Amino acid sequence: MTNSKGQLSRSQRVAGLYFPVLDALRFILAFWVAVGHFEMVPLFGDPNTGTGLWHLFKRGWSTVVFGTPAVIVFFVISGFCIHLPFRGSAKIDILQYYLRRYTRILIPVAAALVVYRSFGKLTYWGEHSVLWESPLWSLACEEIYYAMYPLLRKTRNKFGWKWVLPISFTVGVAIALTQPHSLNFHGYGPLGTAMLLLPVWLLGCLLAEQVESLNRDVSTLSIWSWRFLAWLGCWTAEMLHFKGGIPFPQTMIWFGVLAYFWLRQELARGKVHSPAPWLVAAGSWSYSLYLIHAYGGGIFEMLPWKPHPIVNWVCVMASSLFFSYLFYLLVERPSHKLARRFKVRVAPQTARKAAVETTEPAAQSADAAT
Repeated sequence: MTNSKGQLSRSQRVAGLYFPVLDALRFILAFWVAVGHFEMVPLFGDPNTGTGLWHLFKRGWSTVVFGTPAVIVFFVISGFCIHLPFRGSAKIDILQYYLRRYTRILIPVAAALVVYRSFGKLTYWGEHSVLWESPLWSLACEEIYYAMYPLLRKTRNKFGWKWVLPISFTVGVAIALTQPHSLNFHGYGPLGTAMLLLPVWLLGCLLAEQVESLNRDVSTLSIWSWRFLAWLGCWTAEMLHFKGGIPFPQTMIWFGVLAYFWLRQELARGKVHSPAPWLVAAGSWSYSLYLIHAYGGGIFEMLPWKPHPIVNWVCVMASSLFFSYLFYLLVERPSHKLARRFKVRVAPQTARKAAVETTEPAAQSADAAT
């Protein structure tokens, strides 16, 4: 419940059990990825036309959205959601944990693979490996993190973050430097990419342990400054990749640090100010949007009708959203209901309803460069 000013009630703020802002962010990030794949709405015409400052302006407009950093933000959210209910040292029912995680993730992935194989010609994904040259590359990393989590949790409880994080960053940077000219993560393979980005995921775990202490209200000016800073980091990584000769595998680990600090501010503000209800609701099917958006939009692009470029963009995005939501109703939501039947037993003091009930990390991953 929120009051007339859109603020969360005191009981919600104190309980700290659920963070609607993460659901809202999930949808925004997934939509950001979809726009990155289909390019910005052509409000000013073809960016390759025009001369002088007008051409420069149109080229600049086309660079506003870059999808790859959204993956990184999703990884931080993923670590947060997985670790939040398991903070502390209580033992976890490992079997139930794995059953829940993999049921929730792999059923939609299997259905997505059917779609990919059935409509493969709609996009360029999967020319060599549909599992690695598609949005599933990030899900492969997620599966590795899920498998590693019980061991990572035990390691953190024994040695603390002061050892775990520096070592993970050292390993991640070292792996990135093994292929300094690789244009994307494909060359590192699933395990190499997962280890490269592991410190980003662990920052989400760290944030889960800090979230209850984030009690300071964040002003509107401050939160929008952080949002602009996050976008600027995204755009800078894009320019370094396409113009500066520094591929994004070399910069994304550092963007993850920025994403961590930005999400701290979003969570702090979200404790007091509720995001728009429709954004929160849309977050429940952002995983489907991530998995299916290109094929939903691709179906419209197959039609012979070619309207005005702006109308075409709106129709493509609407088609993408529609088919993603349909996929959610038919596949993702039933898999969530099935996963909830597996109750992971932990000590009462560490059990949390939390965002893990509503925030699915892998929806999370998206890469406009694939």
